[in-house]
Amino acid sequence: MPEWFYLGVTVFLGLCFGSLATALSWRIPRGISVSVERSRCPSCHHALGIPDLVPLFSWLALRGKCRFCKAPIGWRYPLIELVTLFLCLLLYARFGFSAAVLLMFCLSPVMVAAADIDFAVQILPDALNLAIGLIALAVMGVNAADTGDAQSFILSHGLESLEGMVLYAGSFFVLRQGAMLALKKDPLGWGDIKFAAAAGVWLGPDLMVYAWFLLAAGLLGIVIALLWKAIKKEAEFPFGPALLAAFVLMLLLKPPPFIIQDYANISLPFFQPI
Repeated sequence: MPEWFYLGVTVFLGLCFGSLATALSWRIPRGISVSVERSRCPSCHHALGIPDLVPLFSWLALRGKCRFCKAPIGWRYPLIELVTLFLCLLLYARFGFSAAVLLMFCLSPVMVAAADIDFAVQILPDALNLAIGLIALAVMGVNAADTGDAQSFILSHGLESLEGMVLYAGSFFVLRQGAMLALKKDPLGWGDIKFAAAAGVWLGPDLMVYAWFLLAAGLLGIVIALLWKAIKKEAEFPFGPALLAAFVLMLLLKPPPFIIQDYANISLPFFQPI
């Protein structure tokens, strides 16, 4: 297939996943079922149809208002959809187009929704952390099927993922307990530790990758803290988005060994592996 076909599919899936991310970010904190409940306007509670749910274009066509009650629809919804699309495009540009990469696209709505929820209510939901880890196992399984020895592939890389999960979750737990003793406050929530475990499944036990992950998360955390204090006027800030962004950065710069890469014909020199 020509390159434009794969790029078009990526854009289409990115926008669809963006719509899913908005649903996840709205429903999970409120305990609303993602799979059963129909989408409704949060103001008039009218059930929404296809003209209201086309990612990005519905918001533009309706000029940011509900079609029924004319209540304003916040800019965060198209922003979530655009960020999700951007992540899918990055994954496509970095890893090409394959069954495994299609599964990796599923990371985008999960991570964007997790970041949005943490910004809103300072929680990284367990369901989203679990999804991140399970997607890693699914990608590993699909790539194992493409090798000559799937059993050895899964045993080898599965052990690395287990070691990574222990390294990331264990060190974050020790860091949390030590900071609590020294600072007399909780600098990391349990959601952050559970996310670290899921990230470890992807990133493995490579200590260099782990060090870069911590450095990136720390620097991004400082930036978010300064912006949070300037905008929200609050000292405590959500650290989850910094962890999520650092994870994406490491995933692009140092791909997990269980990912079989098939690069797209898009040049991204600043994403050379470390």
